[in-house]
Amino acid sequence: MKIDACWKLVRFEHSFMLAVAVAVGEVITLHAVPQYNLLLLSILPPMLVGAASFAINDYFDLKSDRINRRMDRPLVSGEITPRNALLLSLLLFALGTLISILINFNCFLLTLSFSILACLYSFRLKDIAVIGNIYIALTMAVPFVYGSIAVADYIPAAVLLLSSIAFVSGLAREIMGTVRDIRGDRAGRGSKTLPMLIGARNSLLLSFIFYMVSIALSILPYLYIDPYRGNLSYLVPVLINDVLLAYIALHSLGKPSKQFMKASRNLSLAAMFIALLGFLGALLAH
Repeated sequence: MKIDACWKLVRFEHSFMLAVAVAVGEVITLHAVPQYNLLLLSILPPMLVGAASFAINDYFDLKSDRINRRMDRPLVSGEITPRNALLLSLLLFALGTLISILINFNCFLLTLSFSILACLYSFRLKDIAVIGNIYIALTMAVPFVYGSIAVADYIPAAVLLLSSIAFVSGLAREIMGTVRDIRGDRAGRGSKTLPMLIGARNSLLLSFIFYMVSIALSILPYLYIDPYRGNLSYLVPVLINDVLLAYIALHSLGKPSKQFMKASRNLSLAAMFIALLGFLGALLAH
């Protein structure tokens, strides 16, 4: 398998975002940068399980991705065979879970749980309205919590707030994604996603509401939560994130084109990455 094809399969840029979120959770909890050996060890399970989740999802989504003409997917383009994608995902799941044992039992339980959920999601949960969206949103929120439990036996309020922001914005993003993928999900998987139940327009309105809630929540740390209170290193990247998400949300209320729906997924990912850098950069500058 070619390296670039494997990268596209596992969407490793998402794994880097998970690693940053774990680091944020650790620094907030410890009020300091953790020892580098612990930091490296603790970011590996989320990165590996995240990569495995994308690989197994593409394995189960092959039919719907073909219908949606997702030629950016290496299984659809033929760069990777379904068998190799499945084997790679199982290997990454196993490695991530085994490494988590070296951290602590709580991290092992969380890693194992999300490995199982990732398989269930790809096999069936994503076909169930809202349930699949909630799972994906949780995968965006839980790395902050993972960072906390990797270094302590408690979860600070600041970590819970940041994970809540990630959850709400992730939920908005995923609901919008089900609108974009409705044709392939219905024909390829027989899904019953949210837009199939309440319509695309209502789903986009719900996504808009969640985006607005996440934007409102993102201001709270700057106003009330140390070490982000009054911290411009937090505020500036988060405001950039908020402007981008507001643009996506508002534009979706019109008659968004297929091109916009596709571009919005990448734009929202970029926005969330900028916010993540703000979460981490503000801690280091504090």
